[in-house]
Amino acid sequence: MHFSVIVPLFNEQTNVRRVLAEIPASLATNLEVRSWEFICVNDGSTDRTADELARGRTDQIVIVTLPRNLGKSGALSHGIRAARGEVVGLIDGDLQTSPEDFGPLLAEMRTGNWDMVHGIRAQRHDGLVRRWSSRIANGVRRTVLGDDFADITCPLTVCRRTCLTDIPHFEPFHRYIPHLVRTQGYRVTQMPVRHFPRTADQAKYGVGNRLGVGITSLLAVRWLTRHTVPRRGGD
Repeated sequence: MHFSVIVPLFNEQTNVRRVLAEIPASLATNLEVRSWEFICVNDGSTDRTADELARGRTDQIVIVTLPRNLGKSGALSHGIRAARGEVVGLIDGDLQTSPEDFGPLLAEMRTGNWDMVHGIRAQRHDGLVRRWSSRIANGVRRTVLGDDFADITCPLTVCRRTCLTDIPHFEPFHRYIPHLVRTQGYRVTQMPVRHFPRTADQAKYGVGNRLGVGITSLLAVRWLTRHTVPRRGGD
């Protein structure tokens, strides 16, 4: 398969060199991958992220530069449009999840004939407030949407590219990708992946910038779920 990995980056200058070293090195040794490209989306960074990316550009490392910050959903949307692989992997630039776990996810996707395999962060290394806010959000989401995703916002996932091109791209669709993909009739499963402490820079999301947007977007997703006609027939 030709595998496209997309990573959104906003003010990650301290992490960029590690990202450019670890992800391509992992892809080069991934036995599930025939060929690959690595798409780095610079989401209007105001630090030296762009300079660090420019130093690491190669034929297989694609740099997408946005003139202003569009947020994670906007950055992912541009990355998805740039992707050429039949299978796409998503990962965050903080590397709290590992590109080494793409291998098991892709193997499960192949052997189980899944359209998407979504990660579940095992033994999360986040602060107490972040972990509890995620638990509360997950409980509210399951009640409203009726889904069974254990960790819907896990940044590590693999899927057929059509899964991502068939879902609506809105702000913030990135929080609901597995649910939206399943709503389109695709086969989605979950499996555990590793999680690591953040080693540089600061998290971009917290309770303050998630609560209001989360409630509004949750209601929008519920409406979409009830009014969507699947593009692909599920099993």
